[in-house]
Amino acid sequence: MRLEELENEQRYLEGSSNKLLRSSFLYMIMGLLVTFLVPVYMVFFNPGLINLIAKSYYAIIILEFVVVMFLSARISKMSTGMSKLLFFVYSILNGFVFSLIGLAIGDVFVIGYTLVTTIIMFGVTAIYGYTTKEDLSNYSSYLKTGLISIIIVSLLNIFLKAPAVYWMITIFGVVLFSALTAYDVNKIKNLAYEISDGDEETIQKLGILGALTLYLDFINLFLYLLRIFSKKRN
Repeated sequence: MRLEELENEQRYLEGSSNKLLRSSFLYMIMGLLVTFLVPVYMVFFNPGLINLIAKSYYAIIILEFVVVMFLSARISKMSTGMSKLLFFVYSILNGFVFSLIGLAIGDVFVIGYTLVTTIIMFGVTAIYGYTTKEDLSNYSSYLKTGLISIIIVSLLNIFLKAPAVYWMITIFGVVLFSALTAYDVNKIKNLAYEISDGDEETIQKLGILGALTLYLDFINLFLYLLRIFSKKRN
């Protein structure tokens, strides 16, 4: 009887884990669709808006940062509807930025090739993060150190403008955000076990937070790969 109870508990925990992961991936995919559809709309249906976005570029970047920080810090205090709204607001703002990046690249083939490559790499590392028996939280300090380091070096290289440092950051960025994808999926899976008795609203909010984390992993991986493929194309 005890064995049967353990099996039922295991199935329940796995169902809870899958529910949270499904929610995180669903919102992540929806956010990415919004982000990539915004440039399509602007280029083909409202090109005049691009000039306005270009003039407001730094304001948009600051607003993106504020939205992410506010959503991450206050999600437990806000309603589920508000957390979803802020997530999609951030996706739209990022779409504005990607419109300018797309124009700067100017090659649909490069962007498409990079997107496909990103999807494959993201998928492989996400599957590893979900299926591995290892607790990847053991690597948390290394990943945080790597993230802080890449931000600091990137800021310094704005002034140094050193090509060698630029490519070092680019390669390291691909490796780092691939690792972060596996880590974050593993973290969401383990978190689901801890909140298996949580209410529906809590799971929904954590799904949004998980979606934001995975969204940022995907976007950053895409941007670092885009650096590589756009340079090769040139």
